[in-house]
Amino acid sequence: MAGLLLLFTEQTNFNLSGVHYQFDQEKMMMLIEEGFWDKDVVERQVTAREALEIMVPINEAKRLWEVNIYLIALFAAVFIALFFTPLKPKKHFRWYVVLYLILLVSFMIWDVARHQEIAKTLLS
Repeated sequence: MAGLLLLFTEQTNFNLSGVHYQFDQEKMMMLIEEGFWDKDVVERQVTAREALEIMVPINEAKRLWEVNIYLIALFAAVFIALFFTPLKPKKHFRWYVVLYLILLVSFMIWDVARHQEIAKTLLS
């Protein structure tokens, strides 16, 4: 599963912020694409400082998505282990399910909040 998500990410340059860039250092030109399906493309000349202010949050969003790929695969593996394998715990099964759900919801809340922070940084 993680392999498929990594392949998808590499082929499409996907991240959850929906913003990508290409930077030409020689001309100091930056091409910024916003959106997932309908991309708004802006090309402009930038200073080194402006380029960094744009690139750092986008790179952070990309790294966060790469971490998410592995965490999604981990949560899927634990789900399968809890419900569909002989590894299913016999004792205290409900406690394992509650712990799993708490961790899953906590991860989702943290992830959404983090991506919202990055989006605010990109929009400002």
